[in-house]
Amino acid sequence: MSSVASALPPFDTTKIALLCSGLGHVVRGHEVFARGLFDMMAGHVDIHLFKGAGDAADHEQTIACVKRGSPALDHAFAVAASPQWANAVREQARLNIEHETFAYAALEPLLALQPAVVHCLEQEVCRVVHAHRHLFRNPPRILFSNGGAIPADALPPCDAVQEHTEYNLAGSLKDRAFCIPHGVDTQRFRPGVATEMRARLDIPSDAFTIISVGTVCFHHKRMDHVIREVAALPGAHLLIVGQDNQDTPAIHAIGREALGGRVHFMKLAHEELPQAYAAADAFALGSLHETFGIVYIEAMAMGLPVFCTNHPNQRSIVREGVFVDMARPGALAAALRDTRPERRAELGRRGREIAVAEYDLARLRQRYLQAYRRIASLPLALPATAPTQRLRAHLRHTLQRTRRLFHGSH
Repeated sequence: MSSVASALPPFDTTKIALLCSGLGHVVRGHEVFARGLFDMMAGHVDIHLFKGAGDAADHEQTIACVKRGSPALDHAFAVAASPQWANAVREQARLNIEHETFAYAALEPLLALQPAVVHCLEQEVCRVVHAHRHLFRNPPRILFSNGGAIPADALPPCDAVQEHTEYNLAGSLKDRAFCIPHGVDTQRFRPGVATEMRARLDIPSDAFTIISVGTVCFHHKRMDHVIREVAALPGAHLLIVGQDNQDTPAIHAIGREALGGRVHFMKLAHEELPQAYAAADAFALGSLHETFGIVYIEAMAMGLPVFCTNHPNQRSIVREGVFVDMARPGALAAALRDTRPERRAELGRRGREIAVAEYDLARLRQRYLQAYRRIASLPLALPATAPTQRLRAHLRHTLQRTRRLFHGSH
């Protein structure tokens, strides 16, 4: 047990509700964060997990909602957008429906729980809970984790905002925001994990192999870009691990055309990810910007050199990696080709050191405990109805009653 963990009090009675609609049926950084946070805090604070799918367990509740992947939504959206963006627009509409139906379904069990703090990971969920917290016997404080780098003027109503990097914190709400980064279990994600992944995928033991982890899509993770860049490296193999979406079949076709048998697509449970990382020589992600990018620190903890976008946010997170102009064709291929093996090994060692020092879950636990205690004690100001709003409501009700009397109804 680490010195940080042993110094903690045995249990904190502050009651916390952690809400994540995708947990149980989606595997992305968002859901990995929720699961990791709950598992890290369980036993140290009275935390309860509200998730969108999966079996009920101790301190975990499954909330029925219309899931983003439901076939019932397949013909629900007429999108007025170019084909390039249509899938992204539909995807966001599906997300909104999932989040809102999850939030309303969660209200009754939240009222039964009466938490001191409701920790929301989706802005639509945050809006619904905040709008209805007057229903609670003791209204909770609302904490929003800003996993989407939403600008300050567009943030949902809440009492506190968690940002994940100092770069994002600088643009957040000055009086309500604080920073705690994402974390990883550096004992599970570590160099030397045994793996048979290369043999399983028929990747030669001496082949330079790059791994990319994320949703297999065009508009954000830009997996098609990574495919084309790796295709310029003779003999290199590319392992793509991630959730499918509507773009995935087209990206599979691009991969087969550009790389043939040198591209490998996989969907893995999160607990299997270390074996996939262990089969690679380098990690690359094609996105132009990430709010955080938990996959960066998973790769760093595994001792892999990280090739990522040259953005101030990613520079502040990765610190020692190869930072690439991902918008420029050929830049990633050149960086992968020109970074010598000894330099990759050095970056891998430094990345591991940074992950252990800055992003280890056990080191972050105390910071969350302090944040939850502070937020639970914040003064609460429930919205008051303005005089003009009360007057409008009174006039509306008077007119309705007059119409009913006039028509003889009661």
